[in-house]
Amino acid sequence: MPTVINGKFSIQLYVRDLEKAADWYCKHLGFTMGPHDYNDFVELHLNGRHVMHLLKDTNASPLRKPSFHLDTDDIHNAYLSLKEKGVTVSELVERSDHSGFQFTDVEGNMIGISHFPG
Repeated sequence: MPTVINGKFSIQLYVRDLEKAADWYCKHLGFTMGPHDYNDFVELHLNGRHVMHLLKDTNASPLRKPSFHLDTDDIHNAYLSLKEKGVTVSELVERSDHSGFQFTDVEGNMIGISHFPG
């Protein structure tokens, strides 16, 4: 049976202050800004590929639990890097099949970072 989706994805995250949030994601996670309009949206890229849209919503409530996880090749470096930048991070959990932790962004959203070896 043919698949309905192709494996490509884009994350959408609603934030109150687009400019502040976009700056934070670029500074702390290495995103670059693509097309944007601070009254509506900011497109964020990694390695030249569109990955995330930040969308303006002045009534947005922060995510209290991660709704998505970002992937990293080096979970320990990601953890230390965010911690050294003063970002609130959870405990790094290492399981038999993956490792991960959560962090809180500038808007109070809790987001996960994971590493699945191999």
